[in-house]
Amino acid sequence: MRCSEVSPSARRRTTTTTLRGKPAVAAYWQKALSLMPDLRFELLCILVGVQSITRHYKGASGRLAAEVFHFGPDRKVLGTFAHYAV
Repeated sequence: MRCSEVSPSARRRTTTTTLRGKPAVAAYWQKALSLMPDLRFELLCILVGVQSITRHYKGASGRLAAEVFHFGPDRKVLGTFAHYAV
């Protein structure tokens, strides 16, 4: 099973916009959360698709964001894509 996260904000903390494998995703979030211990999100809605969901929310700076999670036949996340308002 592959695990990946694609996020334009990942480049600010790593050398790439794609994180591959659970250890890379976990390390990214551990570092991000240590830099922003009061991080909060405001969930606006959840959109449901075929083998996917989209989480629409306001991020830490109030910027709108959407994250798409794609699921495999075993209902585990295969990958995510993050989108941010510009």
